[in-house]
Amino acid sequence: MMHCGVRSAMLPGSITCWAFAALLFALTTAAAQKCPSPTLWDFNDRQVASREYNLWLEVDRIARMPDPQRASQIPHVYRDIFADLHKRWYALDNWMILPVRIDGYRESKTPEQWVKVGIQPGYPNMFSQSIALTVFIGYPQQTQPLILQDLRSTDPEAISRGIYVAGEMQESAFPDLFDDLKKISFSDGPCADEALKSLVSYSLNFRFPILGISVPPSSKALELVPLLVPRFQKQPERYARALRDLLRFAPAPKALLADLDSSDANLRRNALFALADNKEPIPTRYVLELAADRDPKMRAWSIGLGFEKRRSDFSQLKPTLAKLMYDPEFDVRLAATKSFAARADPICASSLLGLLREVYRTGNGEFFTLAVLADAVGHQKFGLDSGTERVPMQNERNEAALKRYANWVRLREH
Repeated sequence: MMHCGVRSAMLPGSITCWAFAALLFALTTAAAQKCPSPTLWDFNDRQVASREYNLWLEVDRIARMPDPQRASQIPHVYRDIFADLHKRWYALDNWMILPVRIDGYRESKTPEQWVKVGIQPGYPNMFSQSIALTVFIGYPQQTQPLILQDLRSTDPEAISRGIYVAGEMQESAFPDLFDDLKKISFSDGPCADEALKSLVSYSLNFRFPILGISVPPSSKALELVPLLVPRFQKQPERYARALRDLLRFAPAPKALLADLDSSDANLRRNALFALADNKEPIPTRYVLELAADRDPKMRAWSIGLGFEKRRSDFSQLKPTLAKLMYDPEFDVRLAATKSFAARADPICASSLLGLLREVYRTGNGEFFTLAVLADAVGHQKFGLDSGTERVPMQNERNEAALKRYANWVRLREH
């Protein structure tokens, strides 16, 4: 720790010891800042609950207005309604803040009707935000300047709100948001990760499928890939998700394919995650290498890649994937066996028997699924009964059923 009795001449320029300490503290605090996010709220706050219900009534009233009255209310919805509601979320009740369909909204249930069927305390918040987002989507000309004002603000709360709303919009309708989102995403500031998530969603037009409209990704979205790959090399966990979403529509970068051969298990794992939804299947050579990887997660993931419906080279992969049914790791054995069983391939019969016995003995919750798969593979009912989907019933009926399945496996192998 610096001692402030040391002469200030020892510090650069004319900065005094105390000034330097204050500056260091400010830099440390700034680095530790997080992007503001909604606060988990208590259902029992009656005052807030009453206000949120009134906001729900208000945004519902506006959504039912005809044009141009509804368009004129956008600033009010954004600044007075959404800005307030976005500050809070409720455990279990804010599970689906998504745009609703504006077409036919006037015929939908009113808040009063929803309350009569038993709406819970947090739902007015969720419903109101969903309705507000729908109104924003319908009025880009009025909404876009409000989002840009938030993104360019010095207020962290406003920036966070603008990032969130932008992520629910689409570049095809809101073309002016890209540069501001990109600037925040690559700033390494406190809201950079949230901005990148919204930038990817916005530029890939992810929300339109929910509204029943198919819109292709913008060309700008794919330009993000070469910018993200160098960052991925340094912080793979931070950038793997964004790359995975983008690489659904772009060729696999050579650097990420090379990472599958890296001696760094963390880099290999995240590169595989980033490439998992790529429009081209991961080459057979890599799948074979992953199946022999020392990291059990990589071996487990190789199974899903090997069983891709698009693969035309499964016959080359099958012997290697079949060996994974007898892997030392339970999760790998389980994944491989379930994948073969899903195809009703009797090659998994013996491994399936071993897993059934193992989970029956340990009470593992996979018993129900494995029992169903055993019937499918054997093309008959063995009488396996889990009792519940979580815990197998250890009784004479199941023990007899296990023996019947074991006999079937033994007869088949001989």
